[in-house]
Amino acid sequence: MSKIIVLDELTACQIAAGEVIERPASVVKELAENSIDAGATNISVEIRSGGIKYIRITDNGCGFETDDAVIAFDKHATSKIKSGEDLSSVATLGFRGEALASIASVADVELLSKTRDSQTGVYVHIKGCDLIENAERGAADGTTITVRDLFYNTPARYKFLKKDSTEASYVADVLQKLAIANPNIAFKLISNGNEIFRTPGNGELKSVIFSIFGKETAASVLPVDYQSDNYRITGFTGVKDAVFSNRTRQLFYVNGRCVKSKTITAALDEAYKTVTMKNKFPFSVLLIEAPYTKVDVNVHPTKAEVRFSEENSIYRLVYHGVTNAVLYDNKVSAVKTEISEPVTASVIKFAPQNITIHEMPSRREFPPVSQIPEVPQMPELPQKPEKPELRELPELPPIWESMAMVEEEKIEPVEKIEQTEKIEQTVLYNSTSVYTDGVVIGQVFDTYIILQYGKEMVLIDQHAAHERIKYEEIKNAVNSDTGAVSPMLVPISLQLSPAEHTAFAANADFFEAMGFEIDDFGGNTVLIRAVPTILAESNIEDVILSGLQNKKTTGYSDEEIYTMACKAAVKANKKLSDFEIKELLNQLAKLENSGTCPHGRPICVTITEHELERRFKRCL
Repeated sequence: MSKIIVLDELTACQIAAGEVIERPASVVKELAENSIDAGATNISVEIRSGGIKYIRITDNGCGFETDDAVIAFDKHATSKIKSGEDLSSVATLGFRGEALASIASVADVELLSKTRDSQTGVYVHIKGCDLIENAERGAADGTTITVRDLFYNTPARYKFLKKDSTEASYVADVLQKLAIANPNIAFKLISNGNEIFRTPGNGELKSVIFSIFGKETAASVLPVDYQSDNYRITGFTGVKDAVFSNRTRQLFYVNGRCVKSKTITAALDEAYKTVTMKNKFPFSVLLIEAPYTKVDVNVHPTKAEVRFSEENSIYRLVYHGVTNAVLYDNKVSAVKTEISEPVTASVIKFAPQNITIHEMPSRREFPPVSQIPEVPQMPELPQKPEKPELRELPELPPIWESMAMVEEEKIEPVEKIEQTEKIEQTVLYNSTSVYTDGVVIGQVFDTYIILQYGKEMVLIDQHAAHERIKYEEIKNAVNSDTGAVSPMLVPISLQLSPAEHTAFAANADFFEAMGFEIDDFGGNTVLIRAVPTILAESNIEDVILSGLQNKKTTGYSDEEIYTMACKAAVKANKKLSDFEIKELLNQLAKLENSGTCPHGRPICVTITEHELERRFKRCL
């Protein structure tokens, strides 16, 4: 008897749906992209229970023809392409023809749509791939799709969904990204009756940034506009207050599609190499326009990854575009401000080099009154310099070198040191006596503490050591109700994006348990009034944002505590005083696990006296 069977249509659809529809945010993404492709200028999204029980998306796009409304729910039914040849020049966000079929196979879906030329609309009701109703109905121009009871017939997928507020934050994140790519479209998100955010749809990208990320970020970004060959990059990139502790506010778009790209990330890091501090990441919204034939978007069902046929061109485009914005446009904006202010001593101090106080005539240098012309000429203010032609910047390192340096956020790669002979070294685990009995010799590279312990030289990674200390302190604070709290003399105001604010609301109990006192100030802004004493000396904004980076089902896992401990720990390349070194060693000696940091890297290594003698040829 044959063991191979052909699966029924519903089962096949449910399997296919797993590749496209992972959670409510996937549904919102697919349907909102269809609305964009339909030419909508107004898109409203309403969800309940994080989108698990209810999603409704309304747009004013072109609408469905009566004959197309049912066919659109068939597998691989699309109006975007007609043959495989069209895949080389896809200009729309959707093209696979999988979204509606996948959603209908795992949910209860209703569609109500009307074209501008039709007198009546069309209504379609499909549940689990079964057509329930197809009829004419009155409707406004555009399309409204309602999705209820997502994954009602696939319990294996349903049980992996997270709590409602967490799923709502994913929906907000998806819609934010679409709004940024389409500033000419007015977006609105409503969750459980509350408006989360809206964008004006006035075509101004900076207005969208203001709506989502707040006033401070919008005021600290510089415009990017650069063209090279057939490629162009526009957008905004951050300086000053628009630099953060992770990459969550770095968004890249290729032909209107939000993507992840190591090539773009590497080029951005290279452009900011001498502008920002290490482990600080600038806000960046970069929109790249590329020939469709040079970009392959048919890589993954979610279309979040793309391939470039000319990666070096993309790399140089991003590097030159961002560098010219940061190094030139920032300088020009400073000149603008100085010229518009009255000429005072403080202005002259920061004036351009071609303006000095000696160029301003003093009162004694004016000629006698009889010699003054009838119309005295005032000294001319310097003209704003014309923007020079975009110059060729210094030679870039090979793209593969820069891409190799792109961090994966959590752990920096350990640099490999080439050496002719292998150094014998021993990793110390839980040997607390070395911290109490070792003799402090000093600090090297402002990163490693050197001890002499018996006949061994001990090197301690100060960041890894302090990270372990902070991890244990934060973990104890989470599991205890007696942690010390330090009130803030002046509350810290922190502007969150709608997705971050939703995630914060979902996990406010975690921060409260730790000892934070945080009030919701409205408009996605929170006020931090008190912090755990163990974090009092840390950058609180970085700690909060790092904690919100990964949303979990209930509370936070060790991974989030790892991240917060990392942000709170003393960094490498920081000079420590003798007192700070001794205090660090004393705290380290009290820990049960003092051999590794929370990520598993060694805190200290040793080199024996015998090994040193062998290296110096003092013994065989």
